[in-house]
Amino acid sequence: METYDLVAVATSPLDDSTRTLKPRSTWVGGVGVERLRSAFDAAALSLTVGAEEELMLVGPRSDRLVPVVGDALEAIGSDDRFHAEFRAAQIELVTRPCLSAADVGRELAFARIDLAEALGDRVRPVACGTHPTSHGVGPMTDGERYRAIATENPWAALHMLTCGLHVHVALADGDRALAVYNALRSYLPEFTALAANSPFHRSADSGSSSTRLHLNRSLSRHGVPPAFRDWNAYGEFVAWGRTGGSIPDPGYHWWDLRLHPGHGTIEIRACDAQTELADAVALVGLAQTLVAWLAGRYDRGETLAVHDSYRISESLWSAAREGVHGELLDLESGEREPVHGRVGRLLDELAPMAAELGTERELARVSLLARACGAERQREQVARVGIDRLVDWLSAQTLESARRYLLRSGIAAASPSP
Repeated sequence: METYDLVAVATSPLDDSTRTLKPRSTWVGGVGVERLRSAFDAAALSLTVGAEEELMLVGPRSDRLVPVVGDALEAIGSDDRFHAEFRAAQIELVTRPCLSAADVGRELAFARIDLAEALGDRVRPVACGTHPTSHGVGPMTDGERYRAIATENPWAALHMLTCGLHVHVALADGDRALAVYNALRSYLPEFTALAANSPFHRSADSGSSSTRLHLNRSLSRHGVPPAFRDWNAYGEFVAWGRTGGSIPDPGYHWWDLRLHPGHGTIEIRACDAQTELADAVALVGLAQTLVAWLAGRYDRGETLAVHDSYRISESLWSAAREGVHGELLDLESGEREPVHGRVGRLLDELAPMAAELGTERELARVSLLARACGAERQREQVARVGIDRLVDWLSAQTLESARRYLLRSGIAAASPSP
């Protein structure tokens, strides 16, 4: 979730201080069709990519959530890479628009390291889809928008704490962006399976590889988004939601994929937050390459398939439950296919575009994810040392994987000034 169109105030429960958070972006005002699509039509660059990842804050010597986002932001200082989130025990890391997935990876790596250094020995950041052992979610971050969300979604306000990886890919030309958005919906099951990284909830295996997906469904307008036949249909939906007051702007479209008129991007939101930074970068690379491939097909005059939401939802549900060791449903025939087989065929199709974009390394990592994703590593770790030590391992890997990524990139883990 993001803070748009208002100034939110995050209050730490440890003291009476408050911090005013700057709005990160403003959604396009009004609901006219031309205004909604103008950010895409006016985009100077296509295929720039950026990411947002949500992390949890836990105690230094325990797995307990600590609702100190206000203190954390105060310690960080004036740094637009860090923002408050729905829960006071969460923080969000945001990159700038980048030319490559590798650039996104370096920005996220430095952000993780800088956050850990600012927190010192008081708080630890943890990257994964859900907290594996906590039986509570802690207080919400204070703010008018968050209070309104809680009023409309009372179960989520009481029980939901989830962390995702959101990937933005810019795409010039409104009609092109809408066509790619409609087609990209069909690949949400693949992203969900590859990114599954939340198998535990309240100290037990939930039976799902992505518990986050199930918890997120407690919010309205979650899951597979609708397809829109044209920009008029999209504009009519935005206007309809605003008229009744239940959907004030497109920032309340919490689907697993959405158009973002404020940035002129297509935003993929199906992924759990990734503990291993290289996994996050692989998913960013997959998103950029897939969008470029679909856009290229559209530019050549091909008709991109647009599948019904209920077919995609059925396959996505299987992906969330079984992760990469499950099967996906063919959206045309209904036949089942192992995830690694489906992903392997997709990567073969994307290979020429990956060579053009320079994302071969990221897609090679995607191939590894198709055999063992974060959920499987968590289960293996619990089998070795028990669930009581899982948060310690997740916290250590959150930071160590950032350092490993920079070392593999030939960069010392010392961040330049923001």
